[in-house]
Amino acid sequence: MSNKPTIVFTFPNCMGGVSSFNYNIINYSTLINNFHTKVILLKAKEDNRLPFLDKFLVDEVLLFEYSNKENQYYVQKRLNQLIGSEPGALVTDNALTLSAADRFNNPKTIFHLLHDFFYVNQNISFGNKIDVAIAHSSFFSDAVFASNPSDFANRSFYIPYGVKEGSSLFINKPKSNKLNLVFLGRLDEGKGVKYLFEIERFLIKKNIEVNWTIIGKGPYKENLKTQWKNNKNIKFFEPDLTSEVYEILEKQDVFIFPTSFEGTPVSILECLANGVVTIVNDLPGGIRDIVTKDIGFRCKLNDNEEFANNIMLLHNDRSLLKQMQLNCFYLYKKKYNIEKNADNYIKLFLKFNSFKRKIKNTYPMPMSRLDNKYIPNFITKFLRSIK
Repeated sequence: MSNKPTIVFTFPNCMGGVSSFNYNIINYSTLINNFHTKVILLKAKEDNRLPFLDKFLVDEVLLFEYSNKENQYYVQKRLNQLIGSEPGALVTDNALTLSAADRFNNPKTIFHLLHDFFYVNQNISFGNKIDVAIAHSSFFSDAVFASNPSDFANRSFYIPYGVKEGSSLFINKPKSNKLNLVFLGRLDEGKGVKYLFEIERFLIKKNIEVNWTIIGKGPYKENLKTQWKNNKNIKFFEPDLTSEVYEILEKQDVFIFPTSFEGTPVSILECLANGVVTIVNDLPGGIRDIVTKDIGFRCKLNDNEEFANNIMLLHNDRSLLKQMQLNCFYLYKKKYNIEKNADNYIKLFLKFNSFKRKIKNTYPMPMSRLDNKYIPNFITKFLRSIK
């Protein structure tokens, strides 16, 4: 082990925005080498989501496997041992990690990442057991500070996030008669994928022909294929790597994202980086920070005809489309370039000594009666397996 301080990142080992968020901060920072960096990928045996496959450029990558049926006291004990007992920084958005560090009095300074309201509520439940809160949306940073100003004054930060730069080929790419519409995200109902077909029906009524591209994996995929089985203007892709996603995005015109629950979607930033205009539901959080009227459209929640009307506007006015695509790319370069923004996170992590709280709530988070150090793990697993 080097004399560098240690930084540990923990998050679930699955494809999605959280993994991409951590990956981009780690792999694009020029300051990360000031730490000995460890990534712990968490994998519950009951979690069937596909793993994250991009390679982390760090000193250690560890896979922590566990079961929800286990005695969680012993799960947390194992995880805390893996995190390590040396001082440093612990970066997480994960309740299991927060509980483990708290229960076993881990000496690391806890930096809690806030992506949306789920994590704000998580932050409220842990309170001053967390040393620092960081949001990539001003809205959620303010929410934490407002919920607990005595504990999070000067400890709740808004740091814009970023992604890698995409291709600028779209600037001189000839446009076809049909707009290329793309959905990028997990294929589940919360992301609004079931509304894409309704948007298509509104477009048909308006005599607007488009091409659709669906990028992602998830439980709703077969439903989508059933919905669209009679349509020839749709393609499905399941890329494993970010580079493969970018190859598809550079050919797209407009990102259609009728999601109903979001923080700061990585997908919107990736579309900015490739000059793709966003049409999205108007949700509080990072969406309102990013999607302003010069680079996209925010629609009333579940108003699919408004999505179609904005698509029709861009279909009919290609000069407007081109200008908005350029605006997307320029905004990305100015504010959301990960090569600039990743170091802002690491600079804060390097202050771990000054942010370590001297006094915390000493009562560990409560657990069920089966999650008890006096009950052997095999007994808890047995009892839960027969329920």
